[in-house]
Amino acid sequence: MTLVELQKSQRAKISYLPDNFDLAAQLMEQGFALKSEICMAQKAPFNGPIAFHLHGTKVCLATNVAKQIGIELV
Repeated sequence: MTLVELQKSQRAKISYLPDNFDLAAQLMEQGFALKSEICMAQKAPFNGPIAFHLHGTKVCLATNVAKQIGIELV
C-alpha cells in the first residue's frame, strides 16, 4: 500500500521510501522517516498534490512521489 491509497483522516506508518537515493534523502529531510506516523489531510483534484499531517505539520507531495512511499495502516 502506498500514500496515494490512504483515505482522508486515515492513519498509517511509513514502511518504505523510494529507491532513488536523492529523492529518499530529500524526503527524510522533510520528516518522512521509516515508522513515522502520517495521516492524509486532503487531496487536490485532477491528480494534484496531496497534503499530509506529519510530525504536527502539514506537508504536500506530488502524486507521483506519494506513489513511491509505502505505508502500513495503524
